[in-house]
Amino acid sequence: MISYDEIKRRLQAPEKMSLRSLAAYTRVSRGPASKKTLLESLNVLGLTPSTTTSVSSSFSKLTEDTRALCDDMKDFAHDYIDYGNMAKQLIPETNTVQHWSKIIETRNHLEDMRKCFNEPVNSGAFDSVTHGLGLGMLDVALDMIIMVIEQQIRILSGAAASDPADSGPASRRIRRRHRKARSAEMEKAHKLSEGVKEQGKVISKGKGRGKARKKIRQETGGVVPVETQAEQCKSDDVESNVLTLVSVGYETVSSGLNAAGTV
Repeated sequence: MISYDEIKRRLQAPEKMSLRSLAAYTRVSRGPASKKTLLESLNVLGLTPSTTTSVSSSFSKLTEDTRALCDDMKDFAHDYIDYGNMAKQLIPETNTVQHWSKIIETRNHLEDMRKCFNEPVNSGAFDSVTHGLGLGMLDVALDMIIMVIEQQIRILSGAAASDPADSGPASRRIRRRHRKARSAEMEKAHKLSEGVKEQGKVISKGKGRGKARKKIRQETGGVVPVETQAEQCKSDDVESNVLTLVSVGYETVSSGLNAAGTV
């Protein structure tokens, strides 16, 4: 299945895919009847193919899955390029302080260059005609160069001395998996803390309602209904859960609850 937006984008500039190219792209039979059916289907959606394809290249065979290709290339570069060894080879024996200053300036310039490339006014057409692969691979290339620079900075600063010994691509893949796992755990903890903050807001509102009920009970001498008692117990349970999470060490959650005035 090919999405409507994908077909629409292929029929617009700069590619302007023709009916014949679109038939080949969608694996439709080349017979006149099949092309006619395809054209009628496009007309129903308000799409009209060009008579000829303006830009045809190997990129025309690619779809929005180019992001996965770029991610894989980035992973392969991380696993199979020995950045540490490259960094050592590129550090001069003399004038290391001057070299340090120069590579930091180079890294900053490369980041500015990345931002400039990502501006649609500069390379929007290039990104469109390569279907996302062009700028994606450019990001990978810049990441590789910046990685070598950062390794040199770590060596010159002495921070690399505490790094574990590199035993090849296998160990780098393991470290990458651990890094991704830690990143996922941090994201999960952040979402949990946001959820607990929302619970803290609910608790503060529940306490306000509880005080109002207590005041009414004192004034009227009546008994709180069973439903009200159940709600109060439920709020107490939620508050207990929040306090348990705070005690485990969610400092951000604790600050959020303090702001809400619940602890």
